[in-house]
Amino acid sequence: MTERILLDPHSPDLRAQAEELRRLGPVAPAEWPGGVRCWAVVGHPELETVLADPRFARSPAHWRALRDGEIPLDWPMLAHLTRRWMLTADGAEHRRLRQAVSAAFTPRRVEGLAPAVERTVGVTLDALEAGARGGPVDLRAAYALPLPLRTLCALFGIPPEDRPEIARLVGRAFSRAALRPEESARLTRDINAYLADLVRGRSAAPADDLVSDLLRGDTERLTEAELLDTLWLFLGAGFETTAGALVNTVHALLAHPEERERVVSGRVGWDAVVEEGLRYDSSVYALPFAFPTEDVELGGRTLRKGDALLLCFAAANRDPRHGTGRFETLPAGGRARQLGFGHGPHFCVGAPLARLQLRTALARLFERFPGLRLAGPPGPPVPSLIASTPSTLHVTW
Repeated sequence: MTERILLDPHSPDLRAQAEELRRLGPVAPAEWPGGVRCWAVVGHPELETVLADPRFARSPAHWRALRDGEIPLDWPMLAHLTRRWMLTADGAEHRRLRQAVSAAFTPRRVEGLAPAVERTVGVTLDALEAGARGGPVDLRAAYALPLPLRTLCALFGIPPEDRPEIARLVGRAFSRAALRPEESARLTRDINAYLADLVRGRSAAPADDLVSDLLRGDTERLTEAELLDTLWLFLGAGFETTAGALVNTVHALLAHPEERERVVSGRVGWDAVVEEGLRYDSSVYALPFAFPTEDVELGGRTLRKGDALLLCFAAANRDPRHGTGRFETLPAGGRARQLGFGHGPHFCVGAPLARLQLRTALARLFERFPGLRLAGPPGPPVPSLIASTPSTLHVTW
């Protein structure tokens, strides 16, 4: 019988879980909670192939086990896989959904947001400093989470009083693998209800925000379901993953003082820090699923048409065949390419905004608090198989 690794969203060490998968090869047999079998793609070149090769699709219509009735209809992750969004679309449908939002995230338009991001970082740093009162403070709760949340709420026109609810919904969604079916169903209802109210409000009173732009459909008009799912994709992916990347990179810098010194002395730029942070400790652990559209040989395995492939970004970024297990802030020509934003047609459309927020947040944090240091070990990972970040990171200065 083939050895199969049981994936655990409550694992105290997601890196160790990834290495356990790697022990079985670059494409490893695994099982998602709920008894769902899959292949975990943990090798860097193998994951690049899956992300870019048209023989691998993202639509669950290609999933043999789902088509054959082997997947329970109340399996929590079906709420992720059956959304009408870019993550689970292919070909012309994917291009149409992507075109509807890509204009909002071009590098030029994102750079125009730089002054607003600077102001948001400044306000968040002021609150961080005031909340510390001379003692340790949880950087995740006081800085990493509020910053992208404020940025995204401004982009979507979401009022400040709704930020706690958005944070709750996103946090629950990233922990969906740890939820019971009834909890997952309730979460989906809550998400859909909030977004439907938001869209109704903008339909009645358009404003200068992304929701109103999508309703106008200047580039591509979306159906109501596509609009709600696209809004949720950007709220979820743009908030929790950016916050996790900020926490992970700060922790890496504080745990590697020689690399921190290279950066604060100006020998290495903050762009290099962002890229290495995304490679060394990706805030996206994995995404389900991709599906071969024909029988394929990959990583020494024979994959059958319709198999489920788990996209293991964090593990692939640490593939010893591709890069190093050390945190090294090297200039562009000397560092290994990271897959934190994906690769190929599904490369993250929000990557320019995430990079802007991360380099601004990191630079201003270390400028404001040159004596920043860890006040204890990071907390246990958030319970998830999608997000990879500690639940707390206490610092002082």
